[in-house]
Amino acid sequence: MGKRPLPPLAVLQAFCAIVETGGFGRAAERMGLTQTAVSHQLSQLEGWIGGKLFDRGRSGARLTPLGARLHPAIVETISQLETALYQARAAVSVRTLTLSVTPEFSSQWLASRLGDFCQRYPDIELKMAVGYQRPDFGPGGVDLAIWLGRAEAGLVMEELLMDEEFVVSSPKLSERLPKRNAIREASLLRYTGMRHTVLDWQRWYEQVTDHDDDGGIADFDIGQAAESGPLFETFADMLEACRDGLGFALVRSSLVAKDIAEGQLLRCFVEVQPAAVSYNLLYPPNALQNPSAALFRNWLISRVNAIV
Repeated sequence: MGKRPLPPLAVLQAFCAIVETGGFGRAAERMGLTQTAVSHQLSQLEGWIGGKLFDRGRSGARLTPLGARLHPAIVETISQLETALYQARAAVSVRTLTLSVTPEFSSQWLASRLGDFCQRYPDIELKMAVGYQRPDFGPGGVDLAIWLGRAEAGLVMEELLMDEEFVVSSPKLSERLPKRNAIREASLLRYTGMRHTVLDWQRWYEQVTDHDDDGGIADFDIGQAAESGPLFETFADMLEACRDGLGFALVRSSLVAKDIAEGQLLRCFVEVQPAAVSYNLLYPPNALQNPSAALFRNWLISRVNAIV
């Protein structure tokens, strides 16, 4: 007994791209297609199913109840298929991967999760270049990069984490802070590789003064306080000092989520600001032809989605 042929894989991938990006235009850009082509692929899927999967409006494409039920199953199926195919290809192909990553992301986010990747793919040799230098994708360079900032022309960029920035302290320090003018009660901590500048502290402090009935602290210079604060060699060192109650740290949400969850650090002020730049995954257009790179990319996206 014959069965009706299933929709092509590209049609299912287009459906997932629309969900993940929130719109047909953005999905088309991600897939390297025209918006018309993406719309046609969705029409194929809706025609095969016999029901509407999206409601379209000015704010983008929103899943219908039918689409919302279908989406998780398609995502899981595609993921399993990709993993099976790449694992098979990896058995007879490239088995190494070189990743460039910043020290903060490596120590505070990736390190605690990397064991899962190594356990899933023990035959892949993962090499890491940890530092602040721009990734070199040339011959003998890296395959993928987790980079804080935008991609250079010609590279694929996938956004990983949209962070917030806020100030943290130890619970002990937080307990003794006064209700007003608390920011001047402890040092502002810094580290040598710091992406945060005096301007970031000033941008955060503007919110404090906006919320302060007296318009802030007349004789307090946040820029001078940031410049004169203790300077540590690494982000990890600065965070350890913050845990020990030595001062305040202006941090990204993704880098301190574990500390906050475990109660080692507290958000000691209500003010929060969107991070000016986000962590992105960068790679050349042909990078995922290396099965090891493709497997790591898919694993990384799944780990990010698991906490969003």
